[in-house]
Amino acid sequence: MVAKKVLLVGNFGVGKTSLIRRFVLNEFSEEYISTIGVRVSSKIIKIDNEEIKLLIWDVAGTSADEKVPKSYFLGSSAAMFVFDLSREETYTNIKNQVDVVRELSGLQNITVIGNKKDLVTSEEIERLKKTISIPIDLITSAKDDENVEDAFKELAKQSLN
Repeated sequence: MVAKKVLLVGNFGVGKTSLIRRFVLNEFSEEYISTIGVRVSSKIIKIDNEEIKLLIWDVAGTSADEKVPKSYFLGSSAAMFVFDLSREETYTNIKNQVDVVRELSGLQNITVIGNKKDLVTSEEIERLKKTISIPIDLITSAKDDENVEDAFKELAKQSLN
């Protein structure tokens, strides 16, 4: 078995912790729990008959002008940038935010996830896809458990490259 450090990053309140709780524990809570610093969870998954222990670093959300310590990014094999489909301020500057994650982590491919699908209509999602400056890899809902497993499988595959 191989262990891989993977990161979840993005603004505060976009659902990073909820995505991790849904994936690791199959739980969801409406209560907002602010992450301070970093919280590490783990789960073993199978990709192409290989067992991978994902060490999932839930990096505290920031606002655009706050800096995340570079040490959180060291040794990471993959990263997921999460934004909130229902809050424009979490994706208006997304290209720059993802570029910062690339720079800090040294990773070229960052999985981009639009979360909280349950709060927007499919028309709003289509409109958003046309206006956002970078491709979105997956649209998820931690609440409805939609595409959560797929998002982490994508992250695991990315960690093997």
